[in-house]
Amino acid sequence: MIPRISYILYATDLSQGARRTMAHAVALADAFEASLTVIHVIKEASANAELLISAFLGYSNSEEIKEKTGGQITGEIRESLEQMCNELGSQLSSCRFYLADVIVEFGSPQEMIMKHAQSGSYDILVMGRHDYGIIETIMTGHSTKGLLKNCPIPVMTVPQKE
Repeated sequence: MIPRISYILYATDLSQGARRTMAHAVALADAFEASLTVIHVIKEASANAELLISAFLGYSNSEEIKEKTGGQITGEIRESLEQMCNELGSQLSSCRFYLADVIVEFGSPQEMIMKHAQSGSYDILVMGRHDYGIIETIMTGHSTKGLLKNCPIPVMTVPQKE
């Protein structure tokens, strides 16, 4: 039996390659006329997360992030991701996918993405793949590796370098 892809979960870390990865998720969703849910998990107490969010939202420094509440940050991220998805969708000759939801949560990225992959009715997970060196992987962990090993649904990884 050929699997039907109707519900796609796209996990983003808001890095520079996020738009490229989202383009693949949008193309897949369009090809299958599927719904797309975007998820971003903010790793709590991470200075690196603050820098990524600052850059993604166009803030001049991470101090602007600290002045905002969690609700304000999640709202701004959600709005930016929706806009990015709509921009990519407008590049299609006929937009045949549906942006079902944009989820922004706090916690462990691997755990939260796994929770959604297990509890949702998703058919595939799309995420970027960073090719970290061995030292950086040991120090920071590697969500993609853990998700590839344990995810109950197929995982499509998109390399972050073109």
